[in-house]
Amino acid sequence: MTAAKNDRLTIRDIAALAGVSAGTVSRAMNGQPGVGAATRDRISAVIAEHGFRVDPTARQLSTGRSRTLGVLFPLHASEVVLHPVYPALLGALGDAAERAGYDLLLLTMSGQKSAHVLDTVSRRRVDGVVLPAAGARDPIIKQLVGLGAPTVLIGHRSKLPGVGWVDCTHDAAATELTQLMISGGRRSLVLLNGPTHVSACKLRSTGFWSAVKAAGIPGAREVSVPFDTAAAAAVALDLLRGPNRPDAIVCASDTIAAGVLETARTLGLSVPDDVAISGFDDRSLAAHTQPALTTVRMPLQETGHAAAHMLFAMLGDEPLTSRHIVLPTQVIVRDSTPRAAR
Repeated sequence: MTAAKNDRLTIRDIAALAGVSAGTVSRAMNGQPGVGAATRDRISAVIAEHGFRVDPTARQLSTGRSRTLGVLFPLHASEVVLHPVYPALLGALGDAAERAGYDLLLLTMSGQKSAHVLDTVSRRRVDGVVLPAAGARDPIIKQLVGLGAPTVLIGHRSKLPGVGWVDCTHDAAATELTQLMISGGRRSLVLLNGPTHVSACKLRSTGFWSAVKAAGIPGAREVSVPFDTAAAAAVALDLLRGPNRPDAIVCASDTIAAGVLETARTLGLSVPDDVAISGFDDRSLAAHTQPALTTVRMPLQETGHAAAHMLFAMLGDEPLTSRHIVLPTQVIVRDSTPRAAR
């Protein structure tokens, strides 16, 4: 059989040219299992030779699947790309999706303006949704569940039935950081936490207070600030020049810690001798601050991959082993914490 190069060939035409069944072509094009490598390569060569293009609308009508995953952020797109964590998660999700034959659709919304997101999901333009910035107060989670959309959260341990989530050990890491400060002789501790509505910050608070109470240390404090270096520097100024100056500040992010380091330097304080400082996230800047910042490395690649594969499983592509996954973090000890803590 011969055919001119055009985009009107059908799957049956491709099957005849490749010497396989139409079902085999469909599985190969949709990235589904059950097609050998040699057969998949032969089908790909025929498709490339004849310039065949899939009509996504027709494919969705025939399979009920768009082969597209939505990744939803309650932020502006500019906020997503500038965030210290979200680009890495987005990259991990995208890599996993590409290998499984899915596309990613970035969905953003500001405030409570979710109508366009719900319309996209209700029209089944995406097969499922991952939310890397979900929180306990986000109404969009229940709305997605109400539409029957397979939903996976990152960083929020939802109790809603049917919702999957992937998180890491924020609480255990905060406990370990606080214990490092205490074992180094620090007794006036402050947790400079992020916004109170962020689920990860609630866990970091739990870990901090667990260590403080276990050590029986009175007078510890917790202050909430935005994930912003300038805002953290302003709050640190009040803390470090006040009458009850802390000798250790556990920060909920490296961006917060950078502001505290800046303020300590401005006030002529030595880190860690006068005040020990730790961060969270292990951003690239953490190893290059003066002094280098003790922080927490989060499993961002593993988290993104786990969330993607959980969604694949909820869609029936893989066995579903669990809807709840907690991955380990790693405390990275550098020069901003006491030597005795090492």
